[in-house]
Amino acid sequence: MSLSCQNIHATIGDYQRNYLYKLYIEQVPPVIIASFPQALNFQKQVDIYNTKAVFPNRKTKPITINWCGEFFVIPGVDDSTRQSDFEFVDDESMNVYDFFMALKDLTGNEENQAAVYGIQSKFNIGVAKVSVNKSTITAYRRLVGCRIYELDSGEGLSKDGENITKVKVNIAWDRNVEDKTFRGKEA
Repeated sequence: MSLSCQNIHATIGDYQRNYLYKLYIEQVPPVIIASFPQALNFQKQVDIYNTKAVFPNRKTKPITINWCGEFFVIPGVDDSTRQSDFEFVDDESMNVYDFFMALKDLTGNEENQAAVYGIQSKFNIGVAKVSVNKSTITAYRRLVGCRIYELDSGEGLSKDGENITKVKVNIAWDRNVEDKTFRGKEA
């Protein structure tokens, strides 16, 4: 086979695009329903507001062992990134802000910085890569044990501005898990 662009494209097929993905909030902590009653409905719509997300990496920290003037490397602990910024646009209903503020309050509220204990404050996010035809999931990762550590809608207000409100949400998670059962399913 020659190395022409046509042959390579025919062999490889369509490349996965970094802008073709869907974001899912798989479940929300029941305690936020009191402060944001629309939580269960909004979690199904969160993808339409999302503009930036992350497909988490996997990384193992190497341990170098020096031995007799030589060295070798063995695998150490998990060194994957477990925190990232997600970005959303918001409309006049302020549902994005209210939803993530209710989740943020679980890690420290505005009144007294009290946090909700452990598992009650965590939720799971699913990130799915989607095919070029926008109908099939090609890869799926679940961010398990998510918590909100920062909520920023402070790009600045300006009477002469021309931007829309964006909400940046800093999310940390305990681990990420590949779920191959979603592969090939409808997005």
